[in-house]
Amino acid sequence: MVSFLSDKSHFIRVPIFAFLVEHPEHGRILVDTGINHDQAHRHREYYDGPLLRAAFDEDEYELEQREHLVNRLAGLDLTPSDIDVVVLTHLHEDHLGGVRDLVGSRVFVSREQWRARNLGIFPYRRTPSLKGLGLQPELVGLDSGPFGSFAATQDLFGDGSVVLLPTPGHAPGHLSVLVRGPGWDLLCAGDTLYTVRHLAVDRLRPIMLGRRAQRLQLDSIARIRALMASMPDLVLAPGHDHTEYGTLLERTFQGSPDPAGLADLRAFMAATFDGRLDLLEPSRPRFRAEPGSVIGQVDFVDRPVAPTATTDGH
Repeated sequence: MVSFLSDKSHFIRVPIFAFLVEHPEHGRILVDTGINHDQAHRHREYYDGPLLRAAFDEDEYELEQREHLVNRLAGLDLTPSDIDVVVLTHLHEDHLGGVRDLVGSRVFVSREQWRARNLGIFPYRRTPSLKGLGLQPELVGLDSGPFGSFAATQDLFGDGSVVLLPTPGHAPGHLSVLVRGPGWDLLCAGDTLYTVRHLAVDRLRPIMLGRRAQRLQLDSIARIRALMASMPDLVLAPGHDHTEYGTLLERTFQGSPDPAGLADLRAFMAATFDGRLDLLEPSRPRFRAEPGSVIGQVDFVDRPVAPTATTDGH
């Protein structure tokens, strides 16, 4: 974490995914909300106090005009008032900023995450996007019984079409959102998995802070792996997949997913993982800078082979 906060020479661009679900019975559902204009363009006013300013770089976010939530909705002939339901996987700022434009929507968040939002010390210090909103979300208590590898879940509408799964670790009470569409199932995993390759936890792991958080997150990933084994056509949607998988995901879900796009995603998974969801490819991340820039890419290379000792038997 010290390296994460202090190293200003190894930047990569990652997307911040939010998903709009147009439900035939329950209206329009937004899973996470991305960031807002002030986070990207008025950083110092938005994040007050030295600790937050140290944690969040002034140029941390890039948000073009066309990518503003309101403008993305307008491109679909929608306004914020057309969003009926917002489900927040967790209350970290990059998933929460757009909620300021959605105060008329029903907002769902896990009870555990809502209780943990202030850390019991400084009200809204860690959630500036909630400051002044007076938001009173509907708290998810996981009262719907088991689903697959998850012992307690929340069937959001009682019809099995949207199921909230507990995936704590990255944040207390973190939720993943299973959307069951016609001929496809999509798991919006938030930050339980930054990229799809983070399924292979023995080879590649996300940042995990503290032993308890690590234990919880590894258990959450294990449950997602088990769910995918029992639902082989399940499409995984990590929160920030900057690799070619993320590009395929975004292209496939521009509107109703078409069979060709779903086939491409499944082909990627088959080429990347074996039947046990272990990586078939090199897995050691290596930063590669773009010429003349501190911004670069991540390549995956072979891990070094540990030296071994042998005897000749004499």
